[in-house]
Amino acid sequence: MYSKLVRPIPEGPVDVVGDVHGEIEALNDLLAHLGYETDGRHPEGRLLVFVGDLIDRGPDSPGVLRKVRRMVEDGRALTVLGNHELNLLRGLNKGFDNAWFFKGLTASQQGEMIELMTGLPIALERPDLRVAHANWHDDSVDIARNANCPVELYEEHELLIEEFLTQNPEMGRLETALLKQNQNPVKRITSGPEQALTPGTQPSGERAFQQRETWWETYVGPLCVVGHYWRSQDVEQPTHNHLFDDTRPHALLGLGHVMCVDYSVGKRFQERQRKGADFKGPFHLRLGALRLPERLLVFDDGATVPVA
Repeated sequence: MYSKLVRPIPEGPVDVVGDVHGEIEALNDLLAHLGYETDGRHPEGRLLVFVGDLIDRGPDSPGVLRKVRRMVEDGRALTVLGNHELNLLRGLNKGFDNAWFFKGLTASQQGEMIELMTGLPIALERPDLRVAHANWHDDSVDIARNANCPVELYEEHELLIEEFLTQNPEMGRLETALLKQNQNPVKRITSGPEQALTPGTQPSGERAFQQRETWWETYVGPLCVVGHYWRSQDVEQPTHNHLFDDTRPHALLGLGHVMCVDYSVGKRFQERQRKGADFKGPFHLRLGALRLPERLLVFDDGATVPVA
């Protein structure tokens, strides 16, 4: 029996870390700048909280998983499930993204990685703070409170949606896709809501029908920290469907109740592809953490920036 999918955050100061995506060196550098010892211990008793997507794209996903899991087991960290972890728990081969798992590990090592991800919650909360990978959606979170396994909950609602579609065969391709995205509580929390693509926003050369929704524009509640959304762009390979005002990269979002801490370290592989696998930086894309209650951003290169 797994633990509940919505769990409490203890009182006290925390450092909420963005999507790591297998970038073990960036994680080690960030933790050092934050004042953590190699085992996750902090002299001030601070707690690490990870927003998910620990894996994929970077050079050492197993190393990141093992490191974070040790800190979680020692009571020095918490982490939620991201959509990339969910993909592996569901057995989805995503090509380049998780080739490290399907092509780089033995069956025994794969089992170890699945075990490390099994039982992670999909949301964390306390009166002044919420953490989810992509979206805090009250109805979805309430459903998750009574569930123990993210894959079972995902599949339960996938089946309910398929039954609805069978009874409503007139629904079109776009309506179907949005229903599957927005009405499955696990998918909603780990991937965020989507909407129909508005005229003029279709990425060049891509056939797309839906786009991510800026749900934070209407969110009101305790500060919610998320990752997922590629807050920074690679200057030479911009991200399509970019949702942010690049003139205010360190600002709270929407009405001031949401902060995205994904500063796109997961796309450092693009910089390495251009500059060589041995390239060690400095990188344009960084790993960041939000210090609370200080409301200070700290990055793996040592930079610190107050949240606007």
